[in-house]
Amino acid sequence: MDDLVSVIIVNYNGADFIEECIESVISQSYTNWEIIVMDNNSTDGSIDLLKKYPFVQLIESKENCGFAKGNNIAIEHSKGEFIALLNNDAKADPNWLESLLYNLKQNPQLGSCGCKIISYYDSQIMDSAGLLINISGMSRGRGRNESINGYNTSERILIPSGCAVMYRRSALNEVGLFDEDFFCYCEDTDLGFRLQLAGWECFYVSEAVVYHRYSASAGKYSLFKTYLVERNHYWFVIKNYPISLLLMNPIYTIKLYLFQFFNILNEKSAANELINHSKKKLVLTILKAHRDVWRSLFIMLRKRANINKLKKVDNKQIKGWIREYNISFSELFKS
Repeated sequence: MDDLVSVIIVNYNGADFIEECIESVISQSYTNWEIIVMDNNSTDGSIDLLKKYPFVQLIESKENCGFAKGNNIAIEHSKGEFIALLNNDAKADPNWLESLLYNLKQNPQLGSCGCKIISYYDSQIMDSAGLLINISGMSRGRGRNESINGYNTSERILIPSGCAVMYRRSALNEVGLFDEDFFCYCEDTDLGFRLQLAGWECFYVSEAVVYHRYSASAGKYSLFKTYLVERNHYWFVIKNYPISLLLMNPIYTIKLYLFQFFNILNEKSAANELINHSKKKLVLTILKAHRDVWRSLFIMLRKRANINKLKKVDNKQIKGWIREYNISFSELFKS
């Protein structure tokens, strides 16, 4: 294998961990790579740290353009036939690139490969092994907070986590890159699902290991994150779901809100973390997200039409994916 792999890292105020991330790429067993760092206007000294590595192609943005656009800009500057994304708060094992590339080369039907992403703080606990989706359109890391021992088998999955993933460039050329309107959150769910709709498969490579500080860059809970996740998961549904599931989404949404409401009342699950914020601000944040979903409805419907032009699977198969890779409401908000 002598193919060039473009390793792309989007950085925003990652001075505490960006060097460890870069060093883990330098230490890879596979050596034909280029590193491109897209910096989203960091103010914490990240740029000075990155300039210590003259071989790193550094792109400096004058604004924080988000994870989606940041990756897209870097991908457009890259040269490799294979594109590996790595979060700035992650550290890759030495065989990470080699394991992913080997699997993509072995199977031309694969458009992407996901990784065994382990908690940086506890090496026996999973961060994710791909993504699962709830029928409402929400997603969560497969195996999150479970033992790593249950995820030692490589297998087909639906969607890889954007935290650490390798894509085939020809697959991205066909379906397009991340949806920049998403800014961040759910953009990897959207891209992974679009690849599947176009006939590209995804494989979880258990030997490709990455250690991740969960939400170290963006923060675990915030009203801004709540707004983006709320808005973006509806966009994902509008763009990608069969019309029958799209029309049923208001019912699933009501079920979702009722589940969150009762869990907050009983102080259970991750949803309870939002109690730390003003209830009025939380409600206004959710209403703002819904307002912006409706404002952009026709834009997303145009995107849906373009996705449908590339669609190579029928709705029966899509519904089968949602059943197979489903995550329940209780699992979705589990701490």
